[in-house]
Amino acid sequence: MTAVTTESYRERMLRDAADIALPDLDTVLSGEPVYRSVSPEGLLTVTARGAQLPAPYLDDIYRFRLVQYLQRGWADEELAAARGLTGEPYDEHALRDFHTVVVEQETGRLRGYNTLAGSRGPRGARLGDEAHVPFVVERDYDLRLADHLGEGTPAAHVWEGKRLVRDYAMSRSQAAVSVPWWAYRGWAEACLRVLGEDGAAIVGDGKPNATIRQLSLLGFTTRMLDVPLRPADPADLFAPMWDQFQRSYPFVLTDGEALRPALDRLDAMLVSGGTGSFTARLKTFAEATK
Repeated sequence: MTAVTTESYRERMLRDAADIALPDLDTVLSGEPVYRSVSPEGLLTVTARGAQLPAPYLDDIYRFRLVQYLQRGWADEELAAARGLTGEPYDEHALRDFHTVVVEQETGRLRGYNTLAGSRGPRGARLGDEAHVPFVVERDYDLRLADHLGEGTPAAHVWEGKRLVRDYAMSRSQAAVSVPWWAYRGWAEACLRVLGEDGAAIVGDGKPNATIRQLSLLGFTTRMLDVPLRPADPADLFAPMWDQFQRSYPFVLTDGEALRPALDRLDAMLVSGGTGSFTARLKTFAEATK
């Protein structure tokens, strides 16, 4: 039997993922989505819980997640090949998480993605409890969220933003420019839904001049935490992600008075079909509304 090389694994994964599609999303979804919109370029954005999606669709979403990280060199090919992974591993918690997908309405091809993930700990656990299962951002950094959000904050009131990606193979176009912002838009609607709880917050990590800046322009009250990054675990499938010139920092997001107005402004920009930098236009809006 011929051994599967890292190169052949990568080639097979990229070939099989070249046409990942979620067709007829409107009709196969169980129940009403948290968010739905269609862009002038024919992009359908839907945000829904994992349990609302058919199992094969969720499998394809996690396949897309892994392939996008392989494309960017952010996943360890050798580990993935050795484990025989056909997608990023997931468990029943993914059914509760919010998934935002951006697909081409005509073909169903998956072009963008973002998620809002809940606590993996036991029901009723608080951030200061021994039973609290650390969020990914707590494992990756020298970070204890209880020190920043309060020992008594229910872990279920904290959610983690992860995996904002656009299809690496998407050709340069205005639709490609808008995909990450549509993913942000649907994701932000899920954030609005969960931020109503006492002590609620969104956590994650990103680069100060990219993700964290964009989240601030979206209207979130944004707090960046300057804490050290823990050494990468060699057994971590995503360890290569940390080998980048500019480091990332954890952040905490809450809902201030600017969130809904900024999202309304983003809505107008996205449906206008106009060209130009979304970041620049949101910055102008933020400065005008201070």
